[in-house]
Amino acid sequence: MGDIMELTNKIINSFLCLSAAAAIGAGCTYLYNKKKIEDSEKYKLVSECRDILEDNGVELPKETDEEIAVLNGYLKAYNDYYTFYMPPKSADESYINSINNVSCLITCGYSIGLSDDNEVYVANVTAGSIAEKQGLKTGDVILAVDGEYFAEKGISPTALSLSGKDGTTMHLVLRREGKLMELDFLRSNDEDLMRGNVDCKLVGNIAYSRVYNFGRTTSAEFGAEPMDTIKNAKGVVLDLRDNGGGQMGEAVQFADYFVGEASLQKNYYTGKTETLKTSDSSSDIDKPVVVLINEKTMSAAEIAAAFLKQYGKDVKLVGQKTFGKGIFQLEEELSDGGKLHYTAGTYTVGDWECYQGKGIEPDVAVEMDPSYIGTDKDVQLKKALELLG
Repeated sequence: MGDIMELTNKIINSFLCLSAAAAIGAGCTYLYNKKKIEDSEKYKLVSECRDILEDNGVELPKETDEEIAVLNGYLKAYNDYYTFYMPPKSADESYINSINNVSCLITCGYSIGLSDDNEVYVANVTAGSIAEKQGLKTGDVILAVDGEYFAEKGISPTALSLSGKDGTTMHLVLRREGKLMELDFLRSNDEDLMRGNVDCKLVGNIAYSRVYNFGRTTSAEFGAEPMDTIKNAKGVVLDLRDNGGGQMGEAVQFADYFVGEASLQKNYYTGKTETLKTSDSSSDIDKPVVVLINEKTMSAAEIAAAFLKQYGKDVKLVGQKTFGKGIFQLEEELSDGGKLHYTAGTYTVGDWECYQGKGIEPDVAVEMDPSYIGTDKDVQLKKALELLG
């Protein structure tokens, strides 16, 4: 009888242990998945909100990808305008980007893009460029090149026809503001003819030079005709207004015309640092300089202004406080072929603190509507010429 009772107790105890283990296992599984379950419930709110909006006649634009919208919504939590997801490019988009890097388009000063309707259009025409002088305009839709229509022959082979030998002419069929037009366009591959980033002229005995952006040829352009003009001038007005920036390295090389040895430091959030330096050149411009700036002077243009103000011999900043972009971005490819564009750090010029979000203050403040730039109402330019007169 005692043996039976002992066996019974062992069976009951084993059952209780198994039950307890199962309960603990279930509890652990619930706790482990609780966060996932909660997150899943939160994501359901996205669909719930969408349904409410659509039931009330509010619809997303047709081209909106909800998954991308959700991902970029999450990235906005980092409170950084420059952090966002870029979806994978189609083969045609990638090819269009590669065409933009051929010497013919770079020399002529224009770039192309691919619209949501799969049409090739002129994405940008640089002011003063060969393309602008021949009548090409930003927004033009290119329908055909030399009788070959994109819609018939395809994007890649037709886009390739935009490039060609120096001095040859291509016949373009365009759509501009809804109207068809034709344009004979002379190709150029001679980078010595490349213009558009820099303008320079004498205003009395003052050299006025406007730098529109810091593209890959800006410093080379400035070292050509503008430098010859400056040699015969009493002083220099350097106009960086509405200059949205460009390549950081070009801004450093550009500043090298005005200053001796100077440095810019890239400060990565990881703790890594990189330093870009100008040369200790004896050929620096040894004349008084006024740099025109405004709220649209950004990024690489702010770097140039900071170099000249901190290291220049006789430099004044005139106009309005700059935009205040003292950060730089990188891109990383993701598993789906898309890219994460994100802010990787800050930069500082010499001993200055980073002016991210603060901007660079002018020495002489002159408020003005930017639409007056280059007109008789350009009081900022008038002030600059007065200071140098």
